[in-house]
Amino acid sequence: MGLGIWAMHFVAMLALHLPIDVHYDAAIVLLSILCAIIASGIALWVINTETLTGKRLITGSLFMGIGIASMHYTGMAAMQMKAVIRYDWFWFAISILVAIIVSVVALLLTYRFRNEDSVKGVGWKLLAGMLMGAAVAGMHYTGMYATSFIGGHHSTVQQSYMAADTRMMAYAVGIVTTFILGATLASIYMDKLFAGKTFRIMESDQRYKSLFEHNYDAVMFYSINGEESVLNPAAVRLTGEKSLPLRTFIRMCSAEDGERVAANFEEAARGEARNYEIVIATQKRQIHLNLTNVPVFVDQNVAGVFIIARDVTIQKQDEAKINYLAFHDALTGLPNRRFVEEKLDLLIEEARRASFMVYVMFLDLDRFKLVNDSLGHDYGDLLLKEAAIRLSNCIGDRGTVSRLGGDEFMVIMADVTQEWVVKVADSLNRTIEQPFLINGHELYITTSIGISRYPMDGEDRHDLMKTADTAMYSAKERGKNSYHMFAPDLQKITSDKMFIQNELNRALALGELTLYYQPQVNAKDGAIVGMEALIRWNHPERGLVSPDQFIAVAEETGLIVPIGEWVLRTACQQNKEWQNQGLPPIRVAVNLSARQFLKKDFTQMVASTLEATGLSPQYLELEITESTMIDVHRASNTLAELKQLGVHIAIDDFGTGYSSLSYLKEFPLNRLKIDRSFVRDMKKSPGNRAIVSTIISMAHNLELNVIAEGVETDDELAFLQENLCEEVQGYLFSRPLPRDEVTTFMEEQKRRIS
Repeated sequence: MGLGIWAMHFVAMLALHLPIDVHYDAAIVLLSILCAIIASGIALWVINTETLTGKRLITGSLFMGIGIASMHYTGMAAMQMKAVIRYDWFWFAISILVAIIVSVVALLLTYRFRNEDSVKGVGWKLLAGMLMGAAVAGMHYTGMYATSFIGGHHSTVQQSYMAADTRMMAYAVGIVTTFILGATLASIYMDKLFAGKTFRIMESDQRYKSLFEHNYDAVMFYSINGEESVLNPAAVRLTGEKSLPLRTFIRMCSAEDGERVAANFEEAARGEARNYEIVIATQKRQIHLNLTNVPVFVDQNVAGVFIIARDVTIQKQDEAKINYLAFHDALTGLPNRRFVEEKLDLLIEEARRASFMVYVMFLDLDRFKLVNDSLGHDYGDLLLKEAAIRLSNCIGDRGTVSRLGGDEFMVIMADVTQEWVVKVADSLNRTIEQPFLINGHELYITTSIGISRYPMDGEDRHDLMKTADTAMYSAKERGKNSYHMFAPDLQKITSDKMFIQNELNRALALGELTLYYQPQVNAKDGAIVGMEALIRWNHPERGLVSPDQFIAVAEETGLIVPIGEWVLRTACQQNKEWQNQGLPPIRVAVNLSARQFLKKDFTQMVASTLEATGLSPQYLELEITESTMIDVHRASNTLAELKQLGVHIAIDDFGTGYSSLSYLKEFPLNRLKIDRSFVRDMKKSPGNRAIVSTIISMAHNLELNVIAEGVETDDELAFLQENLCEEVQGYLFSRPLPRDEVTTFMEEQKRRIS
C-alpha cells in the first residue's frame, strides 16, 4: 500500500514540467517512502478486527490520510532546484482533509468486502481501490494547487540532461511499481493457495479438538503402553481424575471387569475396535459404563487407543427397575408368579439330577375377602403387605416366598425333610393367626396351607402347583387355619367341590335348600327353650347334602349372603307360624356367616325381615362365631345395633376361636355356646372338663347364659348340670328334625306339660 501511494505520487510528479532544473535528494525520497509504508501499515492494522467500530475507522483514516500527506510533502522537500517552495495554508489543509475523508470511505469498503469473493464483492473491492487512488490523487493535486515555486534567477538547464533525468526516473518508478504489483499479486495468490490448505488442516485439527473437548461422552486417549493418557473434560468429570493411566483405570473396576478392560485394550492395540460394559467405583459412586475402544492409526501403525466411555448408570437402573417389576409383585414386593414359576422349573431340574425333594406350599388367607368387603380394598392391601412381611420373616432364607395374586401366596423349599416342612407350615399358621393392627383396627385372619412334593405329587411345575392348590382347599374344608399334605384321594374331593359350586346357584333358584331344626332344652327340666335352624340341601341326584359339603363353597363364591338371608327369613316365618298354631313361644337360633354379618346394611336387613314375618325380636337369636369378628371394632358396633333392636346374640363354637377375651366383656351378648369338641369325651378327658367348667364360670361372671351343644350321654348332661350350665342340645334329646317333625315334637311336649 505504501509503495503504491509513493509510486502514484512520483508518477504524478514526473508529469509536472518546471522551467528549472530539478533533482531529488535520495535520502529524503526514502524517508517519504517510509512515511507512506508506516502510515499504511498502522491504518490497516487498526481496521483489521472482527468488528469495525467508528473509532477504529476514524483512527485508521487519520493515519492513512496523514501518511499520504506526509509522503507527498516529504517528497516535495526532496526536490533540489533554484527555487523556493511556498504553500497556501488553506489549500494545504484542504489537501490533508481530502486524503482523510476519501480514506474513510475506501477503508470502510475494504473492511466490509474483505472476505467477499463474488462478482459483486470484487466490484466493491475495485471501487475501494479507485477511491484510495482518488484519495492519493486528490490530495496530490490539491497539495500541488497549494504550492508556489519562487525562483531566485533564470538560469537554464540543458534539455538533454533534464530529459535523461526524467526518463530514468520514469523507468525507475515504472519498474519498481510493476515489480511491487507483480510481487503483491503473486503473494496474494500464494497466500490464497496455502491459506486454503492451511485452513483445511487447521479446520480438521479444530474439528477433532472440538469433538474431543466438547463431547458429552468421556473420551480418554492412551498411548500404546497405556502409561500416558489425555482426558477430555467429560472424562475428568466422570472419573474425578485429571490423569488416569490405564492401570489406575483398571484398579477402579472389579477384578473381572479389570481383566475385561485389559483384554479389550490389547485387542484395540492390535487394531481391533471393541465395545463392552463395565462398572467402575469412583470416590462418590458406582458408575455403569459402556466402553468403546478405538485404535488410532499413524502411517498404518497403531499409535494409541481412544476409550470412549458413556455413562449408562441411569439406563441400567431403569432396566433393573423394569426387570424387578417384571418379576416382583407391585404391592408386597415379593417375587411374583412369573418369578416363582421359573425358579420352580430350575429347582425341579436340579432335583432331577441331584435326587432331592422339592416342596411347594400354597397359602390362602382365610376370610381375607371379608376385609375387602367390609373395610375396603385399602385395608385389604395393607393387610396383604403386613402378611407378606410376616411370611417372609418366617421363611427367611429357608425358601422362596411369592405372591401369586389376590390373597394367595406360594412357598418353595428344596432339599429339606418332610418333618422340617411340617414345622414350617405350623409356624406359618401360628404367625398369621396373630392379630393385625391396621389403621386402628385389630383384624384376625388365618391361613390355609396345601403342600405338594416333587416327585411324588407331580413331576413338573404345573402338576406340583395344581396338587398344592388341591391340598390347600382340603385344609380350608377341614376347618381352615391348618395345613394339609396332598393325597391322591383329594382329586375326587376337588371334583366334588367343582360340582357343588356349579350346582349351588341352581339349588337356591329351584328351592332345593331346606331347613332342619334341632331343639335346645333347659338343662334342669328338659323343657324346649329354642330351636337351632340348620340348613340342608335336598339334591335331586345326591339326596340330602350336609352343610359341611357346601357351606365353604358358598362362602368362597359369595352365595352365602343370599343363602343366609333365605335362612333368616324362612326361620322367622316358621317360628311365627308355630306361635300362630298355639305352640309355646320359643326363640329360633340362626347361624350367621362372617361375610353376611359384616355387610353394612345387615342390621337393617334383620329389622326388615322381622317386620315382614311379624316375629318379635326377642324370639330371634343370631349365632356368630369368634372368627366372624375379624374386625373387632366394627363387630362391636353391629352387635350393639342388634342388641338395641331386641335380638338375642350368642357366640357359637366358643373356645375354638382366637379373639381377645378383653373384648368379650364389652360385647352385648346373651349367651355362650360351648363347642361340641369340648363336650365330647369329657368323661375321658380331664382337660375338656376343665375347659367346660372354666367357660361356664367365666360366662356367669360376665352375666351370660351358657348352652352346650353335642350332648349325647347322661354323663355329659350330669357334668353340665353339676356346673350350672343352663341349656343344652344334642342327640341325647333330639337329632335335627324337618319342619313337620319339629311341629309334632313340640305338640307332644306341650301335651306332656299340660
